[in-house]
Amino acid sequence: MAVEGISGLAGTSGLTSVKQATPAQAQSSFTESLKSAIESLNETQQESDKMTQDLAAGKVDNLHDVMIASQKASVALDAAVQVQKKAIDAYTEMMRMSM
Repeated sequence: MAVEGISGLAGTSGLTSVKQATPAQAQSSFTESLKSAIESLNETQQESDKMTQDLAAGKVDNLHDVMIASQKASVALDAAVQVQKKAIDAYTEMMRMSM
């Protein structure tokens, strides 16, 4: 049985050259990612609130869709809170390190 090397795989062809990001690029990328995630969370919360208000006003008959939107918003908020806690823990740990 012949075993081919990993370099023969089609998916590894683009992995030969890795570009190092500058600190400014990394910070910008992180900032944009965080901003995008917060905007997405906000949109999810607003959609859930609107659907709940529409249900209360009698404009929506499908309770199933309202409950799904509510759960999506809840899960997204829980995930955001966990990310916040991890970021605070990481910052606290870095501040404890001696230089």
